[in-house]
Amino acid sequence: MLEEFDRTGIVKIEGAFDGASAALMQATVWRELARRHGIERDEPSTWSRHEPTGLKSTKKSRAFAPICGEAVGAVLDRLFGVGRWARPEHFGNVLVTMPNAAEWRVPHRIWHSDFPATLPTDQLAVVKLWALFDDVAVGGGGTPQLAGSHTLFERYVARTGERDYKRAKFGFLKSDPWFHALTRDDTDPGRNEKFLAGTTIDDVAVGVVECTGRAGDVYVTHPWVFHSIANNATTRPRLMRSVAIRRCAP
Repeated sequence: MLEEFDRTGIVKIEGAFDGASAALMQATVWRELARRHGIERDEPSTWSRHEPTGLKSTKKSRAFAPICGEAVGAVLDRLFGVGRWARPEHFGNVLVTMPNAAEWRVPHRIWHSDFPATLPTDQLAVVKLWALFDDVAVGGGGTPQLAGSHTLFERYVARTGERDYKRAKFGFLKSDPWFHALTRDDTDPGRNEKFLAGTTIDDVAVGVVECTGRAGDVYVTHPWVFHSIANNATTRPRLMRSVAIRRCAP
């Protein structure tokens, strides 16, 4: 697991929490969607009424505590060390993407990492959790992650000395023709195959990975893994949460 994390920056924990917990999480979100936006779970005609954002009550709900249960805790213990990570006060952003596209394509916009170029490189300071609390199929809006980008971004920062967030991000995405192509809008019918298959840049394997899986699966990613926002070309809403887990003093 540690080898996979070092190599790709991404680890998937299957079945990190159970179906009953996932069902409670789903019900919590759908209740607030109905109350706040009039979006009803069993009425797909209502799903486009409003952008499903601003779910403040859901964000604070303890129904999501099982995300950071025994399985995830064991992985965090291995990454940070036992007793070296802090449980979050809440479980971060509520990510809901209703069906919104006829075709799924690897996105070209909004590739970024959520953390600054000033993070230490001698120890892991923080990771992101991406929790699926409903099934997310291929093409279903699961957050696209750029495996291997953490290593190349670290090298870019070391080589250039750039620490400004925006300059580092945009400079990195222009640092190789493959990245430049990833961030360019195109009509290439082979776009998905090209970027999902990936390539090798300076001996590092890089490629786009969709966060897909079953309710209860959790992805753990390195803070410098770049990611984007994808369309949902299925008939099922995408339900996920993302939260940062930070190193703490022993």
